[in-house]
Amino acid sequence: MALHKRKIRSQSGFTLIELLVVVIIIGILAAIALPNFIGAQDKAREASVKANMRTAQIAAEAYATDAAGTYPASASDASYKSYFPGGNSSQTSPTGGNYPVNPFTGAPEAPKAGSVSDVQAARTTAGGAVGTKGQIEYSNVGGTSYAIRGANKDGNPLGGTAAGTYLVLSNQ
Repeated sequence: MALHKRKIRSQSGFTLIELLVVVIIIGILAAIALPNFIGAQDKAREASVKANMRTAQIAAEAYATDAAGTYPASASDASYKSYFPGGNSSQTSPTGGNYPVNPFTGAPEAPKAGSVSDVQAARTTAGGAVGTKGQIEYSNVGGTSYAIRGANKDGNPLGGTAAGTYLVLSNQ
């Protein structure tokens, strides 16, 4: 008779203790995985900002190729926009291109006017906030150079590869 009761009990389901143990284990796994997931999202957004910086750099270089080595005077230069993807930079009828999409807001954003006057110094000194999170900044440096910086999730410049440095794209 005792054998028969044991068989019925083993087929009846989980006990409350067993269910609590499973829920606690799932909670511990979620607590471990969630910060890693959020960190991966931040890294992906910063990688997207870097790609947007590269797009702005390519547009500036293409502009300089057509303008005898002179870079756009400012980020708001109307002809600079025509060098972004989808634009037509022809001399007769230029049309504006599409600005890169800010990964934090999901909206296309024009590069904002920057204040970098020394590229090497900008790589070693933060120089203040770039702008809103994900924002790109374009600075003309003496007409023959430029500096492009991007903002992280806090609006500060993206970090460089070495500790204490900042990412600045330039032809210097």
